[in-house]
Amino acid sequence: MNIDVKNAFDKVTTICDSLVHKVSNAESFHKIFLEDIFNFICSISTTGELNRYDCFINTYSNSKFCPTKTSVDEEFTSILLRNFYEIDNTYLAESDLKTSEILIAFFITLGKSYLLNPTDKKQIDISRFTDIINAMKNYISKSEYQNDSHKKQQFTKSNKTPGHKECIEYQEENSSDNVGDEQEKTLEELLAELDSLTGLTEVKKEVSQIINVVKVKKKAEEFGEKVAPLSLHLVFYGNPGTGKTTVARLLAKIYKSINVLSKGHLVEVDRSGLVGGYVGQTAIKTKEAIEKAMGGILFIDEAYTLTHGKGENDFGQEAVDTILKAMEDYRDDFIVIVAGYTDLMKEFINSNPGLKSRFNQYINFKDYKSNELRDIFYSLCQKEHLKLSDNCTDFIENYFIDMYNNRSINYANGRDVRNFFEKVIKARANRIAPILSDISYEDFLTITLSDLEAAKKANVKL
Repeated sequence: MNIDVKNAFDKVTTICDSLVHKVSNAESFHKIFLEDIFNFICSISTTGELNRYDCFINTYSNSKFCPTKTSVDEEFTSILLRNFYEIDNTYLAESDLKTSEILIAFFITLGKSYLLNPTDKKQIDISRFTDIINAMKNYISKSEYQNDSHKKQQFTKSNKTPGHKECIEYQEENSSDNVGDEQEKTLEELLAELDSLTGLTEVKKEVSQIINVVKVKKKAEEFGEKVAPLSLHLVFYGNPGTGKTTVARLLAKIYKSINVLSKGHLVEVDRSGLVGGYVGQTAIKTKEAIEKAMGGILFIDEAYTLTHGKGENDFGQEAVDTILKAMEDYRDDFIVIVAGYTDLMKEFINSNPGLKSRFNQYINFKDYKSNELRDIFYSLCQKEHLKLSDNCTDFIENYFIDMYNNRSINYANGRDVRNFFEKVIKARANRIAPILSDISYEDFLTITLSDLEAAKKANVKL
């Protein structure tokens, strides 16, 4: 039994079971689902489909239902998703549960299990499998486009200029107007997500201590105790690629979970997103960024550029003054995090008494060690469902030892790992492109030593 298939199958059958008290014909959904499975197996199989379906039923279901094979045509996708998308819109309209997406996830898992099985993989049409999955996703996307109630914006960008961040609002599944509509994670889940990040031991400790202070303050207020105001504005300092933005995004959600922030989103800006080119423009741009960040965190990357080395006619200080006023006026539902290189951030904070008085908590993001760089690389591979051949271990170990020991002033930590990973992906693509018609699914997902060596050669700094 494939545990991934079992879990994916159970999720869909649980949905069918949950409808028993809502829909008079709920039991029919079980039959519809089994019929969908049967026709899916038939569609991706070049031979042996009946045995494959019987094996599935005997392994994962006790049903004796014997479906009939339908013709496979252009409408097959909509047939697969019949009723299930209607469940989303009709019976589960107020729920975050999306049965159609869970159904698609099941078919992806089932198809992959056959492609990875030595007995089955030569009898599975991978192109047909891919076409069906893509068609199902397109069907859902089209349906959601036609139904405004299901549209969700992954992130919004305002006045984006090439080469600059300007103002980027991070919201993983919804726009700023609907922050409360997403399925929120518990504090425990968010802390577990923070803990799962590679390295950052001291950062995690500092964040944990801040959260504890906030929780105690909240409890004191519940008891009716008078508590002094608590400044939650932070300075993140360290080299690029050390996870500062990632931690800030998690911290915004954590503060939302303990009722410190009303929305829990992150708005990221740099100098270009705050400072204008003429008198009066800076205050407008800065206020717009602040308004977007209300209820969440305003994250200012390379904050020292607002004051560092600028002339008399520079408007960076105007942005600083506007932000300081907002920090004072909206202290109950607005947090600012400034970030950048260690020495330059110290210079920035000391450049203005207002900054020094409002930022009294500092978190140091140290460079990743070689073993942490290695683990980041492995996690990137895992996310893409890629695996390394057995002879790659020593190469990976030595490569990241060298990366850490020979790091320069331009060392970018996790970003350097990602850059190397992207070159590995390119090298892999160049290797397998000529043999795509003959390659197995397992080999398709494998990174070889030659891919790593080619990426290393391409990754030499000029």
